[in-house]
Amino acid sequence: MIDARMELGTTDDIDELLALYAAVQESVEGTDNDPLWKVGVHPCREQLEAAVAADALFVLRAAGQLAGALIADETAAPGYEAVPWRVDAEPGEFAVVHLFAIHPDFRGQGLARPFLTAVEDELRRRGRKAVRLDTLITNVGAQRTYERLGYENMGRYHLTYGTYIDTEDPRFVLFEKSLL
Repeated sequence: MIDARMELGTTDDIDELLALYAAVQESVEGTDNDPLWKVGVHPCREQLEAAVAADALFVLRAAGQLAGALIADETAAPGYEAVPWRVDAEPGEFAVVHLFAIHPDFRGQGLARPFLTAVEDELRRRGRKAVRLDTLITNVGAQRTYERLGYENMGRYHLTYGTYIDTEDPRFVLFEKSLL
């Protein structure tokens, strides 16, 4: 594994982050790991700026480059309240991960686990009891990754947010990991 470090993202990172997300989307488009992002819409500059302002944007640097990123904040989509979460945590006591990505140039180098672990450690230090996240049911690659990283699959649920308006059948799989 190459030497890498997690740090908080800044507004100076935003153009590079948008390029990272575009590279990720391009590399996985049409695969079982496609998040169906529309870079510029989701993710967009405004989301990243808001995450910077909230100290919720985490970046991974490796070999002098931006190798990964995610947002961990309190924004839970409508529908999260219907999930029978294992960890009893009120709003403000859990974080929701959004836009987790490793740049294609750094995939397969074992960076996802230490990056997410460093973010989890920081969230624990901030008093969070759990980390929660969602992915599209078609994003099987991400689901396998989250399960390998110790996240519990909570099943399929209806969510409505952003450009994703849920259909009759649930389109999202939700995950949780205890930080206790």
